[in-house]
Amino acid sequence: MPEKKEEEVVSLARCTRYQPEAVRESLEQLLRPWGGIGSFVKPGKKVLLKPNLLTAAAPEEAVTTHPVALRVLAEMALEAGGEVYIGDSSGSGPPERVLRVTGVREVLQETGAKLLLFDEVKPARFQGKKTRTLPLARALEEVDLVINAGKLKTHTLTGLTAAVKNMYGCVVDKHKGRLHFEHPLPMDFAHLLLDIYLAVKPGLSIIDAVIAMEGVGPRNGRPRAVGLLMAATNGIALDCVAAAITGFQPGQVTTTAAARRRKLPGSDLSQIRVEGIPLAEAAIRDFDRGAVNAGYAGKAWAYVFARSRLLQRRRPSPVVIPEKCAGCAVCLEHCPPQIIRLQDNIAVIERSRCIRCYCCQELCAHGAIELFPR
Repeated sequence: MPEKKEEEVVSLARCTRYQPEAVRESLEQLLRPWGGIGSFVKPGKKVLLKPNLLTAAAPEEAVTTHPVALRVLAEMALEAGGEVYIGDSSGSGPPERVLRVTGVREVLQETGAKLLLFDEVKPARFQGKKTRTLPLARALEEVDLVINAGKLKTHTLTGLTAAVKNMYGCVVDKHKGRLHFEHPLPMDFAHLLLDIYLAVKPGLSIIDAVIAMEGVGPRNGRPRAVGLLMAATNGIALDCVAAAITGFQPGQVTTTAAARRRKLPGSDLSQIRVEGIPLAEAAIRDFDRGAVNAGYAGKAWAYVFARSRLLQRRRPSPVVIPEKCAGCAVCLEHCPPQIIRLQDNIAVIERSRCIRCYCCQELCAHGAIELFPR
């Protein structure tokens, strides 16, 4: 008889409000399958909490990891004897403003956790899908444990951002656009994201889904009450369960599809044991999945389509809605191929050269960039 594969464990706990006592109770329930926070955080060890700090968005917008969840997690790690740091490389905005608006600066002040700057690169050689040199933050070398504290949101390019995608914040800011430019095809980018996750190798991944984001995420979707905290030692398995809860089909989350292609542990629900709340009870039947990889994933030919340069042309293009554009130039600054300009204080995209990475749509704070068929 073939040897039975070891199951990956994903834990789910109900949490319906960002109130410190409620979050702590839920986090304690969440981590029981592994024996609590002390099974990960050892006295004297340096622990990095890596939240999702995409941009300077207020907590109620559901764009970033909620500061109450981050604060309670930091307190629990400190109580376990860890030396706690918080760090991320945000997608846009001055770092200090991002920390202030998202509430993370207050978390640092209230808990005594230290800020870890992701401003220097230490190239990391990694053998994954292929041999790569990844421009990861040098600061990662300073810690003993990474706790991945992401946010559950839809994502125009990858379908969903939760645990694996959150590790892209370990790439120092100036290199993010370059990597998008070098990996314009959705599945190639998904394999890159997987390699970054596997190279950083967080010891624990926790997803804030108390209030998630549905619709056109990860910046301009709508907050959606999901009422869950989720955890796993395997972020691939965690994303697989998150996708099932929110109604995504196999192939619609590109990082999970890429992991399944590589036969990585946790990439299939059959390999996963859900603890706490049963998966059927946690499932949301009317979750708005938004663009779902620009409308093509989930079909039988999704993987081939996502890798095809010929069919790349059929993916929707970002288009500026003039009456919504504030002329802030954030899209110009973060466009990997640099094909956006301001004309009469309105952003204009050179569509013929667009690689459809959707960074402009992702980072526009005004919802002024929408996707339309070519």
